[in-house]
Amino acid sequence: MMTLRQIIVLAACLAALPACAAMQDQRSAVRQVDDANASIAIKSAMLRAEGFALSGVDVEVTEGVALLGGSVPREEDRLYAECLAWSAPAVRSVANHLKVGEGRGLRRAAGDVWITQRVRARLAGDGSVRSINYNIETHRGVVYLLGFARDETERDRAAQLASLVGGVERVVLLVRTGGEAPDLPPRGELRAELCDAVARGEPLAPEPSEEAPPANADTP
Repeated sequence: MMTLRQIIVLAACLAALPACAAMQDQRSAVRQVDDANASIAIKSAMLRAEGFALSGVDVEVTEGVALLGGSVPREEDRLYAECLAWSAPAVRSVANHLKVGEGRGLRRAAGDVWITQRVRARLAGDGSVRSINYNIETHRGVVYLLGFARDETERDRAAQLASLVGGVERVVLLVRTGGEAPDLPPRGELRAELCDAVARGEPLAPEPSEEAPPANADTP
């Protein structure tokens, strides 16, 4: 008998059969369901958080990497948002890129949407990049690439294409490559430790991330 999770995965593939076939186990339906569930869990936890202002936090989970973007009014809000992200099922890494201060505003937000669309179009139009395996997020002109690259050459090509779009300040890579384990263990057990650190007012060590050269850097 099929489990509920298997039924959900099967329904997702039947609804988007061409996309599932194109993924070829690189961005599997199971992984996408896990990512969606993790994102829902994080957002729900933020809605329930008392004493913290987390309404300006954008959450995106891809390949087990939870990207936190947007803005919060206080440093303790930024740290607690990271704490909640670590607690979600299937999360194996958290990239906390929250800004402390005012939000980006409607004009900046609209510009970020335009940048995301242009980056997506560039990746889709390049034969060396399998764009279906990438998720693109933009905050204040910074482009975040999440997902799966078949190898480092493809990953670097995707970063280069993104950097060529007008208005891009820099590109941050949060992409798993073909040589990396697809199912690293979730690290939700860090929740208690992180929450205790937040309660004590102790700083959290940032998650390492790989960044592409600035958009204005010389390119071949």
